[in-house]
Amino acid sequence: MKLNRRHLTAAIAALLLGTSGLAAPVLAQEDYPTKPISMLVGYNAGGQTDLVARAAAQVLSAELGQPINVINRPGAGGAVAAREVTQADPDGYTMLFHANSVVNAEPFLMKRVNFTPDDFEWAGFITAYQVSLAAPASAPYDDLDEFIAWAKENPGFSVASLSPTARMMMSEIAKKEGLEVNYVPVKGGGDMVNTLLGNQVAAAYSGGIHVKYPDQIKTLATLTTYRQPSWPDVKSIEEYGYPLAMDSRAGVMLPKGTPQEIVQKISDALAVAETDETFLKVTGSAAIPVMYMNAQEARAEMDRTYEVHGEIFRKAGIEPQ
Repeated sequence: MKLNRRHLTAAIAALLLGTSGLAAPVLAQEDYPTKPISMLVGYNAGGQTDLVARAAAQVLSAELGQPINVINRPGAGGAVAAREVTQADPDGYTMLFHANSVVNAEPFLMKRVNFTPDDFEWAGFITAYQVSLAAPASAPYDDLDEFIAWAKENPGFSVASLSPTARMMMSEIAKKEGLEVNYVPVKGGGDMVNTLLGNQVAAAYSGGIHVKYPDQIKTLATLTTYRQPSWPDVKSIEEYGYPLAMDSRAGVMLPKGTPQEIVQKISDALAVAETDETFLKVTGSAAIPVMYMNAQEARAEMDRTYEVHGEIFRKAGIEPQ
């Protein structure tokens, strides 16, 4: 069939329209970012996660060439901020810097938190929490074995309970060893440290803040699967024979469906923090380990810990409340 000029013009216009529709997202991804980015943090300002988030935001801003606005959205262990991110456009302009516990721990404790690793894109992790069982430096025990031996002879001893996870871990040890424990609820890391410094408790679950008090607080066991940088000679709880270790890391989460090119660009930018002098100065001042994982490693870590942590909670008989 012979096309006249009008038909040919219409055909070319249709072809160009279709091509532009396909090219626009590709170009948008290549040019990303072209405007400021919002970084949500699910905790109040001033804590460890917020401190690292703001330092990471400076690195990301320098690498991506756009401002990163840090916005605190505390609530439900980070679930409020995480929910907001799941509802944001998957265009790379809204991200969450947070502890991965909002996905691999909180859902096993709270019914209203039902996230899985599939609900987000994982751009990477940059720091780890040195979760440990700590005690006053003056305590008559120096490791977990000695603590349990002492606890058997001192029924009714007190332990600071920072969270449901903290209580679960000590309850499982107490159940296995026949210990009688009193739990002292504390509202945060500062309160927990005060109970140890004031010798009000025999031990406490710490997210790592006690590293600031090396002469006044000691570490009995790490509660992660690995030995930690601040206490390389301290054994993990698994080495003591208790399968309760749970790893917690902080990094960048994005809305599900964010293009992988954008995820990778953010992951590569986050990697720079590993060697950035300012970032290392901030984390070093609080003895926060820098342990970078790229996007692929972060997703694998989430799949692993979601399964492992879920099994720990189920075996302990913990039901989401």
